[in-house]
Amino acid sequence: MSEYELPLVFFTVFCQWAVGAIVAITVLIIAQPIWLSDEKRFNALRKMAVAILAVNIIGSLLSLLHLGSPTGAYRAILGIGHSWLSREIVAFFLLNTVVFSWAAILFRFNRSQALIRSVSLLASVAGLAAILVSAQVYYQMSSHPLWHSPITHLSFIATALLLGFTTLSLRISVFNAAQDDHGRQLPALLPAGILLAVALMLVVILSYSAGFSAQGKMLASAIALFGSGWMSWLIFAGLIIATGLATYLYRRPVLSAETASMLMLALLCASLGGRMLFYSGVMSQYPWF
Repeated sequence: MSEYELPLVFFTVFCQWAVGAIVAITVLIIAQPIWLSDEKRFNALRKMAVAILAVNIIGSLLSLLHLGSPTGAYRAILGIGHSWLSREIVAFFLLNTVVFSWAAILFRFNRSQALIRSVSLLASVAGLAAILVSAQVYYQMSSHPLWHSPITHLSFIATALLLGFTTLSLRISVFNAAQDDHGRQLPALLPAGILLAVALMLVVILSYSAGFSAQGKMLASAIALFGSGWMSWLIFAGLIIATGLATYLYRRPVLSAETASMLMLALLCASLGGRMLFYSGVMSQYPWF
């Protein structure tokens, strides 16, 4: 087994990214219904829906690379009655179905605003539930204190919100720049979503740092986490850059596509690095189980 478990890193981060983006879009269309009635705005959301569906599918497929025999993955669901891993597989299979239906409805039934709002809420709830089931897979491992903590659930939710609300906020800022509408305001709930994610991520990092006052495996995990350069990048990009971006977007929600892409890449790399730390903080120790 790899110290970083890269297939699982990309699986969890990409699927959480997709869920977070759906949650952000749901917040947007409830806060500003004009995004469903204005043709240009709605077309921007439709394109995002396709990208979100692709991210979720890619993340789910990458999870198969973790299996010794991907073709035998179907057997994993046989333990659904007692295994959180089996429940995770079923949850993400259902999530992919829901996300596909959500994206299809945005294209096929784009004039039914009530239907779009309802299916967006359903997809958001299903996505958050799948994330919590995924976190439970690690939480149940009581022999690993880094994972056996509510901080695991908090970390997964924070990643989803950070990537999701950042993605939508940057997409709207680019849309505003393309429309040459420098006076348009971004719904305050979107930058607030970024700041909420930053606050949750700060709680996660501080909780990990408390491991220095512990002993045994938790101390070893803390040393592994904060001895890595990825932690510095997580703090810089995931906390400082994200906070600066949210503050900027409150005042002037207009960015060039190039700037938005670089910012998105920085936060995505921070999230991937943070998830690599999540795995290496345990997998760098031996024996694992």
